[in-house]
Amino acid sequence: MQRYFVEASNIKLDQVKIIGPDVHHIRNVMRLGVGDVISVCPNDGSFSHVKITSIEKTFVIAQIKETLSAPKRSYEITIAQALIKKDRFELFLEKATELGVDKIIPTRFERSIVKVDSDKAVGKTERYRMIVKEASEQSERTILPIITDVENLVDIKFKEYDHVLFASERNQEARPLGGFLSNNTHQGKVLVLIGPEGGITNREIAILSEKGALPISLGPRILRSETAGIMVLSAFLSQWGE
Repeated sequence: MQRYFVEASNIKLDQVKIIGPDVHHIRNVMRLGVGDVISVCPNDGSFSHVKITSIEKTFVIAQIKETLSAPKRSYEITIAQALIKKDRFELFLEKATELGVDKIIPTRFERSIVKVDSDKAVGKTERYRMIVKEASEQSERTILPIITDVENLVDIKFKEYDHVLFASERNQEARPLGGFLSNNTHQGKVLVLIGPEGGITNREIAILSEKGALPISLGPRILRSETAGIMVLSAFLSQWGE
């Protein structure tokens, strides 16, 4: 069943009003009509099955038939993903959303090659949010992951998290991610930092160590930055569940 996220203000009593690009998607891409049933989410963990009653040029009206709530997960996972090339970063956004990430922080590391101009940052963030919205609808999530503005590594609020990990393959003190997952309870807020292709510098490792962050290993192979983030989320999903 096709799913769409809607503003809570557009849900009144038993009626939903869908506006924006989703109208085009309903009418011209999915070719849905009056009487068809879709799913809508107000981004609060609930979702409703609704029947389309009217399709106009700029909006769609649907009637709520049933409202359900998805179970809430016992942990939250945030990925501070290094800025990498556009296509690879957008691939990460899509796959991370499908794998259940709660929050993504696009992060500047010392070896980040990609630079984001301040006058283009807003546009990029809006595109990122559109990508995760579409991926959330496709994967039938009930809550959109949060995409923050681009942050510098040192500006991340580490104290907000119960566990802070960073991928560091050449660090002799790095412990396997599987060991961390097996030895910790499936709850709390987790932050995982994924560096750029050139890796995290020694100075950055020292900063992270001062913040109490633990180095983790993802295995014997050196992974691309976007692959590392996807692998981390897959491991959490596999061992800690949904």
